[in-house]
Amino acid sequence: MRAAFIDKPLSIRYIDDAPEPQITAPDQVKIRVVVTGICGSEVHAFHGTHPFRIPPLISGHELAGVVIETGEGVSDFKAGDRVTVEPHYGCGQCFLCRDGAYHICEGKSVLGARGWSGSFGEYVVVPRQTVIHIPDKLSFEEGALIEPIAVGMHAVRTSGLSMGDCAVIAGCGPIGLGVIMCAKLAGASCIIASDVLDFNLDMAQKTGADHTIHASRESLSSAVKAITQGKGADVSFLTFATPQLFEDAFELTRRGGVVSKIVVTVKPLEIPLSKLQLKEIRLQGTNMYVRRDFEVVIDAFVQGKINASGFISGIMPVEEAAEAMEIVDKKKDNIIKMLLKF
Repeated sequence: MRAAFIDKPLSIRYIDDAPEPQITAPDQVKIRVVVTGICGSEVHAFHGTHPFRIPPLISGHELAGVVIETGEGVSDFKAGDRVTVEPHYGCGQCFLCRDGAYHICEGKSVLGARGWSGSFGEYVVVPRQTVIHIPDKLSFEEGALIEPIAVGMHAVRTSGLSMGDCAVIAGCGPIGLGVIMCAKLAGASCIIASDVLDFNLDMAQKTGADHTIHASRESLSSAVKAITQGKGADVSFLTFATPQLFEDAFELTRRGGVVSKIVVTVKPLEIPLSKLQLKEIRLQGTNMYVRRDFEVVIDAFVQGKINASGFISGIMPVEEAAEAMEIVDKKKDNIIKMLLKF
């Protein structure tokens, strides 16, 4: 099959003879990928710095496609169905899986990692419980955006953000923009977005941010305090984090508020324990999503409450994967989300 293959760090190339995954269990579904997004985690894999997307591999997990085959135990999907995938599943046996928290199962499997051939390949084979119908109203391109926006939805839902709250989003790439959308859906009355790129801040404003702060030109903490009249943010979402920004998050978040860490960091960050304690701030980690997050995002798409057309900066054929990865990696051409098409 055709694929974009990360054969070693800093090397991704198109191949047309990749092994095609096959159904080996009655509960599996085989999907022909139509479009797939390049996520930041794939960029980390490309650099050889991701903890479990380790070259050589066919990565990729943001996808929309068409069912072409099902195992004999699958009755709710059929060939021709338009679908996306929640690209992970738990062991099904541990206490976390039994409680519905399979997304933090220690033994979970993730598409495009550790031997599970991902959506940078023309075909994927996935368990039935991970497959989700794409409504006819949505395009394949919108279908491929459900996964990254679901990351933001999960962060918003676990944070407890509610009607009338003030949210700060630090980092306005695809995940940050998704958080802005989902915070707006949750009823936030004040959304403050921060980034160091003017284009990202313009996108944040178009997506629903009430205030935008250029972090290299002014103090985010001071700006948030001024906007909130000294109170601080109810919830601060970190989709990007330097040691200084992480520390600042505890300064700009109100007493009793929440700091939600979404960004995957390689190096440890020092927690300002005195502020954590004195202000009774809750530090919330957020790991991917659960199926409910996909369902809420899809429903919002269908109802017109989410318009992600501005997310897609480009669509390139999989044969040009190396060029597409370079654009995303080096943030060329004011890139937000690049899709590969088969």
